[in-house]
Amino acid sequence: QTSKQETTENAISGIGFLNSQVAVTQKNFNTIAGDTFFTMSSTNSSGVEITATDESKLEPGNRTVENVTLAKKMVFELGGFANLTDTFTASLTVDFGSWTEAAGTYTFTDADASTSTSLSFTDQTVGEVVGLINELGDIEAQIVDTTGEGTNYSIILTSDDTGFENGFRILSDGTGDAAQDARWETPADPAAHSADNTFSQLSSNASFDLDGVSVTRKKNIITDLIEGASIELKSDFTDAATVGISRSESAVRQTVEDVIFSLNEFKAEIDRLTFIDLEGDENGPLAMDPAVNSIKSDFKKLAIEPINGYGEKSIYFSQLGIKTDNNGDYFLDETVFEKTFSTNPEYFQALKDDNLAASTSSATVTKSPFTQIAVGSYTVSKDGDQWKFGDTNLTRFDYNGGSMFTSTTYPGLVIKTAAAEPASFTIYSGESFATRVADLMEQIVEAGSPLKNSEETYKTQSTDIEDRLKKLEEREERVADGAERVFERL
Repeated sequence: QTSKQETTENAISGIGFLNSQVAVTQKNFNTIAGDTFFTMSSTNSSGVEITATDESKLEPGNRTVENVTLAKKMVFELGGFANLTDTFTASLTVDFGSWTEAAGTYTFTDADASTSTSLSFTDQTVGEVVGLINELGDIEAQIVDTTGEGTNYSIILTSDDTGFENGFRILSDGTGDAAQDARWETPADPAAHSADNTFSQLSSNASFDLDGVSVTRKKNIITDLIEGASIELKSDFTDAATVGISRSESAVRQTVEDVIFSLNEFKAEIDRLTFIDLEGDENGPLAMDPAVNSIKSDFKKLAIEPINGYGEKSIYFSQLGIKTDNNGDYFLDETVFEKTFSTNPEYFQALKDDNLAASTSSATVTKSPFTQIAVGSYTVSKDGDQWKFGDTNLTRFDYNGGSMFTSTTYPGLVIKTAAAEPASFTIYSGESFATRVADLMEQIVEAGSPLKNSEETYKTQSTDIEDRLKKLEEREERVADGAERVFERL
């Protein structure tokens, strides 16, 4: 029983070591999933910057940006308040839209003429009115002491968002005192208005040339021009600036080496725990555990099975230069690595980036973080009057002159095409090697897993053996006492 107890305790300890290694390996591959393979650059970093948003969609190259005018928020000043204690009463409406100016006269175009927001107050101080304006949610108001002497204040009103149509207009609703309402209005002719109300800045779109093509956007961070990257406009400028995307061989190599190191680290630990001593009695603590040997088998399969969902062809470890020696340890084949990096560098993305992409540049595909699509290839095509995503139905909507498709089978999946009736194309769904390893590690230690069940079994066995040993000790004491009495009688 003592021997059994030692074996059981060693198994429990071995599972503890395995759990610890699982946590390390999972952390390593979560880190690998965040590695960067691309270098982003700008020849005018104070004017424009480029940032990667999805490395799986990036393509190396340079783009030219010039003639930049930033998108702006509307800024309006209500000036001339002598103190902050005076109270005001007004009955106003607030609308949102765009302003244009010509010869000092401003013209407002309402973005939604059917909707207005009410702003009414009675006997409110300047600070209280500012609070009411801020509660509207689309305008920010702040008080500024313009001279620093406490005798002249302005209220600065700023729209929440940039963009030509994100301006605002404040007018009397016609039910209150016109003179008091006028104190808070945005007038079409500020010069002729009775109060110190002036336009400081009109809302406007960003405009610039990208590779010679004129572009406008509502915001200064643009995410829909370069796939997988965002452009941030930081200042106005006219001269051409170049933003570049380049794949870093050294970064890719480092990730491959990190993958090899982490695989060998896990392999070494599970080999130690499941070691079978054919010539002696020095087996590893988990040598005969079926759950652990199953984990060992699943782990080996990860590096053998192809990585699919990154195009028509499968990707194998051997193509990336990751190979095994006679002992099953992983090493880097430099020649194969360099050849693949030269001919198919995109293959290495499968180590760290999950993939969801279309086979044609005229289609885009996105999904929510909670949408689960199995690894594989799915043909988008029209079968009679029904559009299909593989074998499941799609629902089509008109969208910007093209089509948008959604699916009840895959909620959160959105496919957009430039053509209203696109020719058949393919959607690829791929799971990175880093995700596969991290998922396996998660499955190993989750509640109800075979390993957790084994651990509970060993703990139960240990408790049972402790009870048996205690009973044996009690029996030993009784036998010893009986023997002592016999000797005393003799």
